[in-house]
Amino acid sequence: MNKIFLVQLLLFATIIFTATSCATLTSGRSYVMTISSDLPNSEVIINHTNRYQLPSEVAITRSRENLSFKVLQDDVVVNDTILRARVSTAFWLGNIFFLYPIPFGHLIDLTNSNRFTYGRFMHVDAQGNVQRSNRFSERHFRQYHQGSTHFLIALPYINFFHLNHPHQMPRNFGGLIGGGLGVQHFYADNRSWVLRGDAITSLPPLIVLPIVMMVGGDMDSGSALNVSITDNFHINRFQLGYGVNFARNTKRTHGYWKGGWGYEESVWIPRRRNTNNMLGMALSAHYRLTNHFHIGVIYRPSFIELSRIRPMYEHSISVDFMWRL
Repeated sequence: MNKIFLVQLLLFATIIFTATSCATLTSGRSYVMTISSDLPNSEVIINHTNRYQLPSEVAITRSRENLSFKVLQDDVVVNDTILRARVSTAFWLGNIFFLYPIPFGHLIDLTNSNRFTYGRFMHVDAQGNVQRSNRFSERHFRQYHQGSTHFLIALPYINFFHLNHPHQMPRNFGGLIGGGLGVQHFYADNRSWVLRGDAITSLPPLIVLPIVMMVGGDMDSGSALNVSITDNFHINRFQLGYGVNFARNTKRTHGYWKGGWGYEESVWIPRRRNTNNMLGMALSAHYRLTNHFHIGVIYRPSFIELSRIRPMYEHSISVDFMWRL
């Protein structure tokens, strides 16, 4: 048995026993259970030993055994129940793609308790009944408080542009990919200032990019650098913002060969680029899906070109994914 074969065998075994065991690697031995309550002066005793004032976030150890869950009000037991262990969603979804070609990861997960859960979100109602709920329930959303500050990471993934170019008609086009960073400060419980910078582009999807490059021709693309400051209203799960935006919009006409395909000769048309520094507005609407993740739309109309101080209209629109840290 030569050394090359031994190295290949070792590499294969490493991949199998590390990369394909999803629940073992990602779930962990414990997790945080969020327990909310509508019952005044309530507490919970877990596994007859650990006692917590509600609402609370509790570290739970994963196990195939059932979990004792006792609810108290003013030191009086109002509900003594059992939470049954169940297989987590991570176990099913994490191994579904590898079960047929490489079933070893699935078998590894079957040998430990990391695949079990009792639920991440529990709620005690006004009668002391215990209910499993989900992360999208209103009761699990943290409330905003005046004076708090948060960092923002954004992915303006789908972008649309309306841009001008000298001696040409305005052009409309769209594409993918962007990134943004920001900071948010709450000056009231339901009002905040957001300072944010974005870089957005109109790249085509990767699946069609080779086709676009082969076809060539008079193809336009756009990009923009945006810096905005907005005032935001927070109404339930919605965040509505308005403010001022500086945009550095760039329109590109990529170089291409004109002619060929039946013509006697081809002529190279060099690329053209035009950049406008614009001043306008930023209007946004986001919906809060979890405590940290938001999805929304940003509309950035510009009305004044700063290079020549003249009126001109351009805009960009982004479908935005945003994380609040």
